[in-house]
Amino acid sequence: MDPRPPKAEVTPLAPRHLPGPVSGHVLGIATLAVALSVAAWAQAQTAAPGQAQGQAQDLAQAQAGAAAPLNPLSAIDWLRDDLRRLPGAYPVTPPSGGSAGSISVRALDALRPEAVGLFPAARVGLPETIWGPTPASQLADLIAALPADMLPALRDMSYRLLLAEFAAPLPDAQTTRAPHPGNARTAPVRLNASQPAEAAPSDAEPAVETVAETPDGTARNAAPDFLLARIDKLVEFGALDQAAALLDPLGSDAPVLRLRRLDIGLLLGDEDRVCRTILAPPPVGDAAAEIFCRARAGDWQAAAELHEAARADGRLTPYMADLLDKFLHDDPTLPGAATILPPPPGTPDPLTWRVLEAVGDAQPSLGMPVAYAHADLRGTQGWRAQIEAAERLTRAGAMAPNRLLGLYTERSAAASGGIWERVREVQRLDAALRDGDGAAASEALLAAWPLVQAGELEVAMATLFAQPLQQLDLTPQAARLAFRAGLLSENYETVALGLDPERATAEERFLAAIARGMDPAESGRMPGQLAAAVALAFGPEPPVSEDMADRLAEGRLGEVILRILADLGGPGDPRVLANGLAALRALGLEDIARRTALESLLLERNG
Repeated sequence: MDPRPPKAEVTPLAPRHLPGPVSGHVLGIATLAVALSVAAWAQAQTAAPGQAQGQAQDLAQAQAGAAAPLNPLSAIDWLRDDLRRLPGAYPVTPPSGGSAGSISVRALDALRPEAVGLFPAARVGLPETIWGPTPASQLADLIAALPADMLPALRDMSYRLLLAEFAAPLPDAQTTRAPHPGNARTAPVRLNASQPAEAAPSDAEPAVETVAETPDGTARNAAPDFLLARIDKLVEFGALDQAAALLDPLGSDAPVLRLRRLDIGLLLGDEDRVCRTILAPPPVGDAAAEIFCRARAGDWQAAAELHEAARADGRLTPYMADLLDKFLHDDPTLPGAATILPPPPGTPDPLTWRVLEAVGDAQPSLGMPVAYAHADLRGTQGWRAQIEAAERLTRAGAMAPNRLLGLYTERSAAASGGIWERVREVQRLDAALRDGDGAAASEALLAAWPLVQAGELEVAMATLFAQPLQQLDLTPQAARLAFRAGLLSENYETVALGLDPERATAEERFLAAIARGMDPAESGRMPGQLAAAVALAFGPEPPVSEDMADRLAEGRLGEVILRILADLGGPGDPRVLANGLAALRALGLEDIARRTALESLLLERNG
C-alpha cells in the first residue's frame, strides 16, 4: 500500500468581490425592527445559555454582512429589486405541510442540500433567488451541458454559479437517483463516462430506493440531481477541493454522495478519512468500495470475506473481483512478467485506478481526465510529473497560479527542452521582477511568453506578473507585450487607463476601449471577425435576444446565464460571441463580458 500522502492543499476559487446592494430603510420599517429587536432580547433572557449564545452569534454575523461594501458591477435596478419579488423563488427552508395555524419545528441542519454553497450569493453580486421557477432537473441538465474547456472568464462565472449559496431550486418529480442494483457507483455523470456500468445479476429485480424521511418530509437518503450535477461538473473541471468542500458539511447518508466523496478522496489522497463514512450505516451498496475501505481500515479478514461473498453473488464484475483478489492477497508474479490482469476498458474510475497503483500496475495521469492530475500532487511523484499536473489544473482554473509558480521555482531545471525551457524562463522572469531589473525583465518576458502561450497559461502568468511588469521601465517591444498580458489580468481596466493613446497603435486603443467598457470602434480598429463581433456587442446597438427577455420576465435568471455560458463556451462563432457578450452586459455582468471579450481576442483559442 502506498503511504498516506499529506492532505491536499485546498485552493478555493476567489471570485471577484461583487457584494450585494442594500435598499434604503423607511421610518416605519425601522420602528418595527426596533420593536422586534426588543422582543427578541426579552426572549433571549429566558432562553438556555447555549441558545442565547447562538442568537448572539447569528446577530453578529448579520451585522457583519450588513457592513460589507456595496455597489457591484452587476447591481442593476431590475436585478437588485424586482427579481427578488418574482414568483417561483423557492426558499432554502421550505414550509412544512402542516395544517393551517399550526407551528412546526425543524432542525437547523435539515435545509435542502441543493442550497449548500461556499460563499453567499451577494459576494458575487447575484440574487439569492437566481434559479427562480426553473425546475431543478432542467437546471441539472443545463449544468451538465457546460463545456469543460472554455475561456477562463466564462469558467470563473461557472464556478460562481456552482459554488455560491443560492436558494434551492424548485423541486420536481425526478429529483433523486436510485442506486444501481448491486453497485451505487454506476450513477450517471461519472469520471469514467466511457467505462461500462457494472451489470446486475440477471435474476435481480429492478432496484427501488427506499428513502427515509425526516419529520418535515425531507428525504434523508435522497441525492438531488441538481446537487449531483454541481458536484460532477466541479469534478469534471478538476475542482476536487471545492467539490469536497460542498459535500463535507452536508453529512448526507445518501450512498451516491458518499461514493462521490470517496472518488474525490481517492484522487486527493484523503481516502482513509472518507472510508470511515463509507463503512458507516446505512450501507452504500457498493461491494468494491466497502472491500477497499475495510482493507484500508486494517480489517483484512472482513475485507476478504466480503470479497468472496460479493464474487459469489455477482456484486462484483469479473475484472474487479480479480483485481481486488490481487489487492487483498498480493499474488506474486515472476520478475519481469506481465501483469496477470488485462488493462481496464475505457477510463478506469478512481477506485480501480488507485487499486491498480497499489498492486504495482500504476497508470499515468496524462491522458486521463484533469481531475486525476491531483493524484500526482500527493508527494508520490517526481518534480516533472508534479509540474505537468499543476499546469493542467491551473489551465482548468482548479489551482491558484501561485501554487504553480511555487513548483516552477522549487529547484533548478533538470534538463533542457520542452517543459524545462518554460520552467527556466519563468524562473528568470520571476528573478528579474524581484530584482526590479527592467532590462532583464524585458529580455525574460520576450523569451518566456511564447513558451507560456504554448502551455495555454497566459491568464495564470498574467495574474502573477502583470502588475509588477507595469511598474518597470521596459523596452518598447516588451512594454507592448506587457500591455497585452495586463489586459488578461484582473486589473485589466487599470492597465488600459495607463495606455498613452498618442503612442498606442490602433489595435491597442481598440483593446483598451473594451477594457474600459467603451465602444472600441470609436477608438481604434482590429482585424478579424471576432473583433467585429466584439465591436457590435460593445457598440451603440448591441443585439438583443427576445428569448432571453421572455425568460427574464419569468424570473429565470440562472437559466439564462447557464445558457449563455454554454453558447459562449462552444466553438468561436462570431455571431454567438456578439449575442453572448451583449447578453452578459444586459444582465449587468460587465466584468465577465469585458474579460471574455479580451480573452477571445488575445488568446489563441476560443474555448
